[in-house]
Amino acid sequence: MISILALFLQAAAPAAAPAPWTVTPRPNADPTITSTVLGTPSSDGNATLRLRCDSGKERIVSVQLFTKTPLGGPPDRPVTFTIDGGTPMGSNWEFVEKGAYVRDDMAVTTLTTAIAGGKVIKVHTTTAQGEPIDATFAGPPSAAPVTTLLAGCGYTLGTPPVRAPLPAATPAPK
Repeated sequence: MISILALFLQAAAPAAAPAPWTVTPRPNADPTITSTVLGTPSSDGNATLRLRCDSGKERIVSVQLFTKTPLGGPPDRPVTFTIDGGTPMGSNWEFVEKGAYVRDDMAVTTLTTAIAGGKVIKVHTTTAQGEPIDATFAGPPSAAPVTTLLAGCGYTLGTPPVRAPLPAATPAPK
């Protein structure tokens, strides 16, 4: 009887979270889009740093920060990364209630390149009310997982993606 109960409890247990810095497929409501993520929890467990690749008609990589503390959503605010005690790198990110993200190609290229070689990653931002949010993350064991995630979206580590120019607007008939 105990064996049957143990098997039932194992079957009912939620799936374990992937190991830090493991490229993991994510379900997507749109079957034409493939999503993968890569990330790690902060040293205190109060935040998660993620890289995400959404590949479909467009290919977009974003760097994301999620926190247990509500960030308060919009407007866009600065997020600063300091990697291995180097010069802080900051840019304005888009905010949602418990997270923030950046998908600008140049910002993503700069951050993913720095993250890929970083050992200690410190992130600073604020809530919508101006309260500071600070988190520290261990860097990936090598550049390989970052390179793999980027490749899924057609990016190359350290090189901004080349985008096809947008079609010219058609003038309105007179």
